[in-house]
Amino acid sequence: MTLPIIGITMGDPTGIGPEIIVKALSMEEPFQACLPIVFGDLEVLSRAIQIQKLSVTIEVIEKIPEDGYVPGKIFLVPVSRLDLTSLRFGKPDKACGEAMVRYVEEAVKWVTKGSLDAITTCPINKQAINAAGYSFPGHTELLAHLSQSSPVAMMFLGSKWKIVLVTTHLPLKDVSRWITAGRILSILRLTDEGMKKYFGIPHPKLAVLGLNPHCGEEGLLGEEEKREVLPAIAEARSLGMDVQGPFPADSFFNLSSRSTFDVVVSMYHDQGLIPIKMLDFKEAVNFTLGLPFIRTSVDHGTAYDLAGKGLADPANLVKAIVTAANLSKLKRMY
Repeated sequence: MTLPIIGITMGDPTGIGPEIIVKALSMEEPFQACLPIVFGDLEVLSRAIQIQKLSVTIEVIEKIPEDGYVPGKIFLVPVSRLDLTSLRFGKPDKACGEAMVRYVEEAVKWVTKGSLDAITTCPINKQAINAAGYSFPGHTELLAHLSQSSPVAMMFLGSKWKIVLVTTHLPLKDVSRWITAGRILSILRLTDEGMKKYFGIPHPKLAVLGLNPHCGEEGLLGEEEKREVLPAIAEARSLGMDVQGPFPADSFFNLSSRSTFDVVVSMYHDQGLIPIKMLDFKEAVNFTLGLPFIRTSVDHGTAYDLAGKGLADPANLVKAIVTAANLSKLKRMY
């Protein structure tokens, strides 16, 4: 089978994205799994190579090369031409915000027309993209907009758990308004379909977490479980899905026990991400359910404290690239 072609977006030019890309593509592991293509900025990536003193070359391309994919050689689709003299690590300006979005836009165009098998994204700065006029709270929402996809969901793949979020980038005070039976049911359906399509599990077992402490204590600590979560679970079961819950989130993630579930559906961002990042910070991968193409991402941010120092670890990006490649192979077989 021909290796899948994976598009890698550079993310924030003032963060660690450029550095982890050039470091990851100096290694053999990504090339054993896929044929990588980078969407980014030539000067920014060249500076990242110099900072880390790597023996890496960059070749600018306009179409997918037929061969020449080797560690230490980067095929680049140049999307921006930023002024290096005006860039400050950890301080993205409006031009950087626009560039971050354009990398994703271009990669989506390529994957939509079939030139790529999947996309892997490096971290962006949400404030910078909003300052540039793109009112999206994150990658997931931007990708949903670009592909006209609804619903979509963030799934995090770790060594012990797969976790899907019902809500994503919301202030905590707004979360309960988004916990509706309809939304939960749509995420359950998306999760059930995704487990079958991408992971080859014909009858996945889904666990659902509650929103409130102790799942609301019969309404004493909150009504959302009785009013929204339980009806969604009942409807999912009537549709043939194997769904159980809601479970109290504080006791569900027990490292000493063996999970009997294939995937966990979490109500909000930190509820699901704290346990998976505690266990798998370098290994966990963000995968977007509901898009018409495969997209994975690192599970960390721009890491401005490391940017420009040559200290950033590419392990999570390598994992995200390899995961995108493996998911592409599974999809071909489905």
